[in-house]
Amino acid sequence: MITYLKTKGFNYWNQWIKKRKTVGNPQILEANKVYILPSGFGCAYGFLLLTLFSGAINYQISTVFLMTFLLAVIGLVSAWEAHANLKELSIKLIAIKDAQSGTPAQITVLIQGNHKMRYGLEFKLANQPASRLEKIPPEGIQYVLPIETSQRGCFPLPRIVISSLFPFGIFRVWGYASFDAHYYVYPEPVSPEFWPSPVSLHQARKRDIPGDDEIYDLKQVEDPWSQPNLIAWKIAAKGQGWYLKTRNNSEGDYWLFRLNDLPADNLESRLAHLSYWLVNAEADNRIYGLELGHYSSPFAQGEEHLQACLRQLATY
Repeated sequence: MITYLKTKGFNYWNQWIKKRKTVGNPQILEANKVYILPSGFGCAYGFLLLTLFSGAINYQISTVFLMTFLLAVIGLVSAWEAHANLKELSIKLIAIKDAQSGTPAQITVLIQGNHKMRYGLEFKLANQPASRLEKIPPEGIQYVLPIETSQRGCFPLPRIVISSLFPFGIFRVWGYASFDAHYYVYPEPVSPEFWPSPVSLHQARKRDIPGDDEIYDLKQVEDPWSQPNLIAWKIAAKGQGWYLKTRNNSEGDYWLFRLNDLPADNLESRLAHLSYWLVNAEADNRIYGLELGHYSSPFAQGEEHLQACLRQLATY
C-alpha cells in the first residue's frame, strides 16, 4: 500500500512539473520554479527546536528561550539563502556529443549565475550519478554532464535536476531544466575480421547514387554557401543534406558498406560490424557510402557524413 501511494504521488508530481516546465534555450530558474523542503538534517534540526521550545516553556528558562530563537533565526536565514542560491540561475544547452554504446554521451551546458556567485550545486540526469560544482562564478562556466549508455538508439534528453544544500544543509532546494533535444547512441564497433571489396569508379557510376551524373568526392557540410558553385544540388533537393563536390577520386575506389554483405548473424552484431567499417574508413580518409534498408547515402567522407551514417545504424 505504501509503495503504491509513493508511486502514485511521484507520478502526480511529475505530471504537475511537466505542466509548469519552461521552454526555450537558455532556461532560467525563476523564483516560482525553485522548490524547497527540509533535508533529513533539517527535519532533525526542526525537531530539536520544538524540543527546546517545549522545555523552555515548561521550565521558564530564559537561556533556552534565547537559544531556541537564535536557532530559529539561523533556520530562516538558511531557507532564504538556499532559495536565493538557485533563483535566477541560467542553464543553456551548448552541444550534445553522441556516443558509442557503453561509453557516456556528453552534454555540454553553460551555467551562469547572472552576476552572482553560486555555491554547492549538483546536476543530475535521470538515474545518472550526480555531478557537483562547488563554485560557479558570476560570468558562468561551461560544464559537461555525462549520460551512461548501454544500448543503441535515439533518446530524448532527460530533464536536468539542479539541487543544493547550501548553506547549512538544513534545506534542500532544487529546480528543473528540460530541453527539447535528443542524443544518439551508436553500435559499438566490432571487427568482422574482413573488409568488403571496393567499388570501382565504373561500378559506382552504375549504382543509382543521389547526386550529379559524374562521381565526385563529396564532403558533407553545414554551411555550403562559401562555395555555392560546388554544391551538389541533386542531393540537396532530395533532402539528404548539404554536400560540396571536390576533386574526382583518382584512385577510383569507393567503399560501399551493406548489411547484406555480412554473414547472417544477429542484427546487433551485423550493425556493430558496419559501425567498425564506417569508423575505420573515415579514419583512413576513404570515400564510402552506406546501404541500410531503404537508406542509401552518397559516397563521401568527413565527420558529418560519418555522423549521418552512424545515426542510421543507431535508429535502424
